[in-house]
Amino acid sequence: MITISKQSLMAILATSLLIASGNAQMQAQAQTGLLAGVKLGYSLPSGDFKNLLKNSNNSTKDGGISGGFFTGFDYAINPIISIGAEWGADYAHQFSQVSDSTSTGNLKLSLLSIPFFITSKFYAPGVSGLNVFGKVGYAYNRISGKLSDVSSDISSSHFDPVVAAGVGYKIAQFNLFAQYQYNWLKSDALVNLQNTSLKGGLSTISIGVSYTLSA
Repeated sequence: MITISKQSLMAILATSLLIASGNAQMQAQAQTGLLAGVKLGYSLPSGDFKNLLKNSNNSTKDGGISGGFFTGFDYAINPIISIGAEWGADYAHQFSQVSDSTSTGNLKLSLLSIPFFITSKFYAPGVSGLNVFGKVGYAYNRISGKLSDVSSDISSSHFDPVVAAGVGYKIAQFNLFAQYQYNWLKSDALVNLQNTSLKGGLSTISIGVSYTLSA
């Protein structure tokens, strides 16, 4: 007959509890459910939107405050990986400016973007709450501006690619995150010094928080 000592039984029990605790911790990482969040950051232009229409007669200023909100859903395909979709609205205020003392006066461009993302999120095993994520999709972008000495607005709308990546830390149903996002941009309403449409992009670094309503 096989006998088990009290010490062996206690060791088996302790190991079982540790395994169960580890499994419960992993199961508590990736989430399935609806989500919503907000973010606040700073945006910098690139390409033709950087140093907008710069010449010897004007001065330029790049960068502006940005913010947005989003909603969507996550689906946990295993304890540490989830996939999903997000959509929302972003606004970058006066991300590119030019002041011309000779003719057109001041021009300040802002962006309203409505992105749609396919998302993925990976939770680091053994590090409770730590996650990294990536997003890829398309956005409806409306660039608008107004010349200070012209009564009518300048605007241009396009659908352009958008990508994002970041790192987060989950506390219960909340995820605190920092994110980098890049929007490809173009505008037919203005032309560069080569008399072609403006092309470039907008880089945004932001912090935010999201909440997941678990299924």
